[in-house]
Amino acid sequence: MLKNFNFYIYAILAITLGFLYLRLDSTKARLEKSQSDLALAVEINKNNEVKLKELTQIHKKELKAINEANNQKNEVKERIEYVKEYIYKSNENNLTKLFNGMVDRLWEHNSTSSNQSRNSQSENSTRTTKPKPP
Repeated sequence: MLKNFNFYIYAILAITLGFLYLRLDSTKARLEKSQSDLALAVEINKNNEVKLKELTQIHKKELKAINEANNQKNEVKERIEYVKEYIYKSNENNLTKLFNGMVDRLWEHNSTSSNQSRNSQSENSTRTTKPKPP
């Protein structure tokens, strides 16, 4: 009877060890899958980080362009106000004289306020006035 009892204990231990081995094997498979998923997530995260940096640079450039456009818009508004004020104060009836006078004043204002690319402006956009024949 003691022999049978030892046999049953060994059988139960063998079955338990087999069960634990299978359990360990499935845990190892889950660990490998988790590591693979983690490596994939890290790679995706790095790609997203690179794209985020690119988008941030694009966003900064767009903000800079918007700011520049707003500055130019404000300059145009100032010039329009200047033109309106000049027209109101001049009491000139001849539109050609009024236009030429205004263009001359804006031209002088532009050349004194911004010294940027003076050579290219003078080459590309010189204004010529032709007198009307009598």
